[in-house]
Amino acid sequence: MILRHAVIYIGSRVFAAALNLLSVALFARLAGPETFGAYLLYLASAYIIYGFAIQWLRMSFFAVYTADHSLSIVGTFIRTMSVLVGLVAVIGGLTVWAGIFSRDAVAGTVLPTVGLAVFETFYEISRARLKVELVGVAVLLRALFVPVGGAVAFALTGTATGLAAGVALANVLAAAPLIREGWPAVREKFSAGIARQYLKYGSPLILAFGINAAGQSGDRLLLAKFDSVGAVGPYGAVSDLIKQSLVVVSEAVAGSYMPHAKRAASDGDSARTRLILTEAFRAYSFITAFGSAFILCFAPDLVHVLFGEAYAEAAASLVPIFTLATALYVFRAFYFGQAIYFLESSSAELYASTATVAAGAATALLLIPSHGAAGAALAMLAAQGAGCLVAALAARRWQAMPLPILDLFGIAGIAAAAAFLADTADLLPAAHVVILALKLAALGLGACLVIALYDIFGIGVWTRQLTLRKLAAIRLV
Repeated sequence: MILRHAVIYIGSRVFAAALNLLSVALFARLAGPETFGAYLLYLASAYIIYGFAIQWLRMSFFAVYTADHSLSIVGTFIRTMSVLVGLVAVIGGLTVWAGIFSRDAVAGTVLPTVGLAVFETFYEISRARLKVELVGVAVLLRALFVPVGGAVAFALTGTATGLAAGVALANVLAAAPLIREGWPAVREKFSAGIARQYLKYGSPLILAFGINAAGQSGDRLLLAKFDSVGAVGPYGAVSDLIKQSLVVVSEAVAGSYMPHAKRAASDGDSARTRLILTEAFRAYSFITAFGSAFILCFAPDLVHVLFGEAYAEAAASLVPIFTLATALYVFRAFYFGQAIYFLESSSAELYASTATVAAGAATALLLIPSHGAAGAALAMLAAQGAGCLVAALAARRWQAMPLPILDLFGIAGIAAAAAFLADTADLLPAAHVVILALKLAALGLGACLVIALYDIFGIGVWTRQLTLRKLAAIRLV
């Protein structure tokens, strides 16, 4: 079942990632560095608000969810989430009324927050219920609607606020099949007891996720303050290219493995829980190792093709830093960060988030004024490194997550060797297209070797069984 879920999740996420990259490229070219930078600042602010106000409830729901009481748990989740979203909108309106922020700035921030909350709420409900096909469809719909909605809204308004509103509406429309699946639970009576469970479990996460969101997005806000809004455009475009290449697939792995691991843990099957988590760790190692190798080989060309010359100049110095930072983030958020579902306390997330924002803020304040975008990227790297280290130490201290470090070194070693072979293709006197094909072949062969040796996504076992059956059939003949 995990293999089937992994294929559906990853297939939909990879296709969605490609469309998301096209969205970023489309918005960057349509809006230009200045307006695109303002749009990215709205999104950064929206993610920080989402982290403080909403994300804790989403994670609490997943931790508390059980199939035996699903309707009351889901109904209470939807109603509680509606209250939180309403509070965000009211507070945003009050800041406009008080003259603290402009109407455009508040609308550009609050609307994406609401759109994200709607999509993620019903996404989480379907994920907990193991409605994998439905989740895959919704992910693809969002990837299709975002570029269309954003482009249409920008064409009508010509503003960063309009672009943000179009993206928000796309999230809501993409959630339609998920809403249809989860909506019957709204008729269930609100349960104060379940709400208290959410608050008891999630109270440490309110601060943790908010701090973490500030650590993830604060570099863009500081870059705008100490440099310019225009500098945020190329910086954000390169950063989003890397994130779409690694984080989106890693989210799919989390969606494939973690619900099964949590269900095994709820059933008291600790051996199966650790087996699933070990397989997930190998999957993350595979994604980060070969994803990083692919990015370092092809990102400069991709930035030039997708975003144009104005953005390509920033790629050379930023791509290696962003790649390492994003790889650390994958393990910190999608593996070690999942320890909160297997511990009685969620305090580990608070520790990691505090380390993330402290290291990132200190480095940003030190480096951005003098080094601009490169300083912001280094601050992001420092933040992710500190957060990953603390999350790993916390998870290991409470023995929540297995750490097959030798597997990590083996997978990374094969990826490094494949990347070295890919780099040697540049020395050949061949056409550029031929060199690109040789690079892809080197990385592909390395990836196939790792899949076979380490049984990534269960494919290694499946292929070996298929081979044995074919050999047996040949002997019978």
